[in-house]
Amino acid sequence: MLRAIILSTAFLATACATAEAQRAEPTLDLSTAQVIIAACVDHAAANGHGVAVSVFDQHGNLKAFAQMDMADASVRDVSQWKGRSAAMYGVASAETAKWGGPAPNMATWRGGLPIRLATGQLIGGVGVSGAPSEFDEECGNTGIAAAGLPMAEIVE
Repeated sequence: MLRAIILSTAFLATACATAEAQRAEPTLDLSTAQVIIAACVDHAAANGHGVAVSVFDQHGNLKAFAQMDMADASVRDVSQWKGRSAAMYGVASAETAKWGGPAPNMATWRGGLPIRLATGQLIGGVGVSGAPSEFDEECGNTGIAAAGLPMAEIVE
């Protein structure tokens, strides 16, 4: 019986130490992703473009997606490719396009932007497709700014 108590105590102490060793990491939440999408869609509509917008967390998980009625069917997958690339690599897809890919989840067209906190910490990425690439980036940054986050650097 004493041995069982000692083993239980040792197990609990180890479990508590392990739990304390974990560190919390900020991540993009659904409501922020939805703000980014809504602002981007509004901006595209106001400028006569039909786009698809995809927002991912920093682990490459899709958080939110929208495709405007007037957007071409093919842009859905392209927006997701751009957004996942920006989220996972932490740089604009205009930059990864220069790397000479292909690599897993690496976009080679402009329109994917990383989403960061004011501290610079990566929390996700947004991908926009359906308009000229420069407008896709502008649209993504409009969404990022609407969420109260620092706009991504546009790579030329």
